[in-house]
Amino acid sequence: MPTGAAGASRERLPDRTQHLVAPAASTLVDSTRGAAVRIEMLGRRAGWWWGALVFVASGCGTLVGLGDDYIPDDRSAAATGSTGGAGAGDSTATRSSGDTDTNSAGSIGGGATSTSAAGGGAAGGDPPSTSSTAPTSSSSTAAGGGGCSTGERRCDDKTPQRCNGGEWESSAPCAGSLPLCAVGTCTDRPSCGGLPETCGPEGNERCCATMAVPGGTFDRGNDITFPATVSGFELDRFEVTVGRFRRFVDAYPESRPTAGAGAHPQIVGSGWNSAWDEANLPRDPAVFRSAIRCTSSYSTWTDTPDANERLPMNCITWYVAFAFCAWDGGRLPTEAEWNYAAAGGSEQRVYPWSAPPSSTTLDVDHAAHDCLPGGPTLCMYTHMKTVGSKSPLGDGRWGHADLAGNMSEWTLDSYLGYPTPCTDCAQLAAHGQRIIRGGGWNDESSRLTTSSRGHYPANDNGRAIGFRCVRTP
Repeated sequence: MPTGAAGASRERLPDRTQHLVAPAASTLVDSTRGAAVRIEMLGRRAGWWWGALVFVASGCGTLVGLGDDYIPDDRSAAATGSTGGAGAGDSTATRSSGDTDTNSAGSIGGGATSTSAAGGGAAGGDPPSTSSTAPTSSSSTAAGGGGCSTGERRCDDKTPQRCNGGEWESSAPCAGSLPLCAVGTCTDRPSCGGLPETCGPEGNERCCATMAVPGGTFDRGNDITFPATVSGFELDRFEVTVGRFRRFVDAYPESRPTAGAGAHPQIVGSGWNSAWDEANLPRDPAVFRSAIRCTSSYSTWTDTPDANERLPMNCITWYVAFAFCAWDGGRLPTEAEWNYAAAGGSEQRVYPWSAPPSSTTLDVDHAAHDCLPGGPTLCMYTHMKTVGSKSPLGDGRWGHADLAGNMSEWTLDSYLGYPTPCTDCAQLAAHGQRIIRGGGWNDESSRLTTSSRGHYPANDNGRAIGFRCVRTP
């Protein structure tokens, strides 16, 4: 059997609970009190998992991570799309079928548990019966029209403008190494300015490098029943590193996104919802630094710069990943965009590097996965690799590294069926779980395929989940 094929189930580490069809139970021990806490893992219902949060008596216990940071999607991909805002993340979300999700409440903002209202609006709720998000034109970020004062500057999206004789005059749009417009001037992304070029296999590449992905049509999940069309976009070559993320933390809380930030320009309601702030973002930098440590032994974050700066940032909730990308002048990729880049578009690759597209070649030189070389029963911190370390053998069609392995990656979409039809679409209906793609350093080979979908609670942080950002040219 090729090494890329799914094999028989194998014994995993005790803290990598298997997601079995039948209900299972496990005993977890609170390391600070020595008290045993018995967790009954709830069985599947409608094909998806209920999350659980463990508290030890009197609130002195440790939040115990359940599972292996990746819950494979075995639900039908039948569409249940939404034209409403991206309102997932309520600690409890009610679906139209009457089933209820209870997330692993890793809500780092400390907000109260809430129940979503019906309607699929931006603050959460049941998805309406319509099946896809409708494209729309983006609105300008320029501050109004009318007269102006000579010398005044502003930005119209990515175009700097300067007032001359009471009229706004535009310069060339920002691009290249200065892709953002701020206060009427082209500038570097906040996470990139002055950052040393230390990424890639030789440690000499720009960690903020982006690679263009031409638009086109392909089949999501390599399934001809779910075609999608995406416009061209620019995707980070590497997963977001600790070094880049440090800039975001250093600028916090000023780096918090404003309402509507990080939106896909063609998808209504895809930007930041300010109702998410209190429950899902830290109050201050001190709380932030504590919250981005999922476990002391597996968190890549360090409070001061050290050898970890080139490692991918992990232990990040969907909300924090969204906030970072918005602050950095980008956004989270839609699932369709992410899948398109990984599959090589219409080539429909089995793995991002597959050449020919049907090739199932997979080894330690292509991706960090399955805790290799130690094996699945010996997962160690050192099995997480610096970004791009498997390049170029592990690169996708357009030069993106680690689209499979190292870290699973957050996408914008809620964990519901593929929205159909799909032209620059995203699943925005309210749901407590978000889609992750690509498989991580502790995942078996079957989860690294471009057809594999996973999901995870949006307000929980996993040791094998990271992210990268996308930008619209």
